[in-house]
Amino acid sequence: MLQLDMKNKNQLISYLEKILHLDVSISHMKLEYKKSLPVAIKSNYEIFTIEIENVNVVVLHTHEQDLQSIKKHLSLFKEALSLPIALSIENISSSTKKYLIENAISFISDESIYLPQLLIYLKDINTKKKKSTNKKLSKLAQTILIYAYSQRYFELDINESADIFNVTKMSTSRALNELVEFELLSKESIGRKNEYSLNRDIEIDNMFNKLKSPVQDRVFIKKEDLVYFEEKVKASYSALSVYTNITNYKPIYAVEKKQFDKILKQDNPISIYEKEYDNELIELELWRYSPLQIQNDIVDKISLYLSLKDTVSVEDSRVMDAMSELYNDIKGMIN
Repeated sequence: MLQLDMKNKNQLISYLEKILHLDVSISHMKLEYKKSLPVAIKSNYEIFTIEIENVNVVVLHTHEQDLQSIKKHLSLFKEALSLPIALSIENISSSTKKYLIENAISFISDESIYLPQLLIYLKDINTKKKKSTNKKLSKLAQTILIYAYSQRYFELDINESADIFNVTKMSTSRALNELVEFELLSKESIGRKNEYSLNRDIEIDNMFNKLKSPVQDRVFIKKEDLVYFEEKVKASYSALSVYTNITNYKPIYAVEKKQFDKILKQDNPISIYEKEYDNELIELELWRYSPLQIQNDIVDKISLYLSLKDTVSVEDSRVMDAMSELYNDIKGMIN
């Protein structure tokens, strides 16, 4: 049987993601054959499965160039397997491509994709996705947007953004295109390169409606246990007192929830409280994303506003004035 190394498989997946704009990954499911296949035929192919938006697809990788043989073999594979099948073939010629299309044979090459049968499987998924589209931005898209406004990065680059947030270029590309769909970024294609830029005339309340509060939970710890949380920043009213004229004497910090959970798993002797039973306890906000990815020492203004806007009492005029001041600062920052 042929062997396609993992690097080439990953290149194939990246290529499919780029073209289809869908999540693609290696599937580790065990293939079950309804009907046995001759070993001589199997030996002409490397057989593996990939997952496209939770749909399993059998990939048959081959160097075979005899089209009549390929057609016959695929017919046997279709009888033996219940999953959609795609042929992976290298150095495909124009005549081979024409033959495969004319015979409705799904294929993937280094320069072409033809998956008519697969689209039938994906049709219902894509329809459901459109109907249930989340009106809020994903975590990565939101973080990139807030970082761009906070750091005054009006032009965004896929490679640079991937490095900043330590994610793949494919994940970054999806996040940037998500921001384009939400009309928060503009995209211009120059040749084979996409250039993204912040929209400077967006309506601020419309933007806030598309963003989630970064706060997943709040806990309290003893003051001496702060030493375990090096990656913390000023948050909530502690941060609001820095950005506005409000006064706050009690420190409040934010940490990424993932980092918080990691520290707890290290068996550190930290006491966690759900409520402030003691005035000496320190409040920690547990965030969906790392506040340090945007700026150091203090949470950024947009994330701060999101964390407070639904919790502030309208009867507290002192805080409401500070929130109005913060709102106007953000409005001046994005427009």
